[in-house]
Amino acid sequence: MERTVKLNGKEFRLASSLFTIISYRNVFGTELFDDVEKLDKAISENRNDVGKFIDVLFRLVYVLHKPFFNESYDRFLQLFDFSVLSNVEELTNLANTIGELLGEMKKNSEGTDLAPKP
Repeated sequence: MERTVKLNGKEFRLASSLFTIISYRNVFGTELFDDVEKLDKAISENRNDVGKFIDVLFRLVYVLHKPFFNESYDRFLQLFDFSVLSNVEELTNLANTIGELLGEMKKNSEGTDLAPKP
């Protein structure tokens, strides 16, 4: 599945596939859905944990954009300034798009015996 989002005036193509799960683990050393779960928990229990939210959100964007971007995570983050955090409409759209991409990926993987159990 593929979607395009706009962040900081730039368009980013995002794609989810089996590559997403493996790439996330290879790049960040943690499991994608574990980090999403931790993010959800951090947001619901401690809304002041903005750093964790930003970290996981942009890790997800990076990995979903990685099929179209051949640079390091550090280089990717350098594409943004702090103003990206103040555009609520773009961030809301981004969160919804990521939810759609990962939700579809998780839903499709749950039909197999190899799918991670919640």
